[in-house]
Amino acid sequence: MACIALAMLAVSTPALADGREELVRSYVDRIVVNSLDEPERHDPYFTESQLLNDFSGDFVNAYAKALKASRKRGDTTLFETDPMTGDANRCPIGKTGIVDRTRRDTRNMLDVTMDLPSCDGAAAHSIRLMFFLEKDGSGPYRIDDVLRFVEEGKWFSLQAWLERRARP
Repeated sequence: MACIALAMLAVSTPALADGREELVRSYVDRIVVNSLDEPERHDPYFTESQLLNDFSGDFVNAYAKALKASRKRGDTTLFETDPMTGDANRCPIGKTGIVDRTRRDTRNMLDVTMDLPSCDGAAAHSIRLMFFLEKDGSGPYRIDDVLRFVEEGKWFSLQAWLERRARP
């Protein structure tokens, strides 16, 4: 039993040791709180501090350009649905899980699953997100993109969506 526990610790240690899982977990926790649809408990994803500390330069540039273009168009909000989940109904999220999918030949990526029980007449389903992270030198990991599974072979990229919104 002790060997199994040590093996599990060894497998999970790299992500834990370098802060990738903690960064992603902090956003998963925000997603869960925001799914409760309790305005007094809303936890934003994109404050100035979060953009400067948690997101890559490319993501921040895409966000800033999309915000500027939205303002020029006279939009009242940048996002009409939850930007992470795409959920407009704000159904409470149940069980969550994070799996490090990074390999030597891939980008740093953490796979997130979130169970949504039935809500507002919708059937129960799950949401799958893929957080892509980057690291500049010895600095901390930062979120470069968040992909949401749409259907087999199709993913919604939050950064690509922001880049499209930046166009006039």
